[in-house]
Amino acid sequence: AGPSSTDPSSYAASGTTPSVSDKAKATALTPPTGWSDDDDYMDRDYYWQGRKGDLKATLAEWYNLPNAEPLITRLPDFGDVTFLFRSGSKYYVWNGIENRVCSIESPTNLEEIYQTISKLGKGRLGDLKMKKVPQKRA
Repeated sequence: AGPSSTDPSSYAASGTTPSVSDKAKATALTPPTGWSDDDDYMDRDYYWQGRKGDLKATLAEWYNLPNAEPLITRLPDFGDVTFLFRSGSKYYVWNGIENRVCSIESPTNLEEIYQTISKLGKGRLGDLKMKKVPQKRA
């Protein structure tokens, strides 16, 4: 059997990537309170072009996370820059103040991740189980 269309973690086992319909489903989800997927808040031109030195390029080079795709960002009311993004079949959080990347270990599907974040509200990450991703570059 192929990967489940509702569980991105199943892609890792199968070696495939999410299909277009899975990506469309992810963008159809409403971001949790305190978060946004609006292009102005996401600042895609600054962070996500893949140019040398921007966040997308840094995630690929320093953390071995190629093709990072931003999903939501915490609203600026919180005084920091935090993105939830996908690379391959996994979800991650980048904290710009600490310059830290964490993989989301549980839950593993985007709908449940959003629900977990929504439980605490106010832009907090809730009870996500996360693990720091070590830098590959000194």
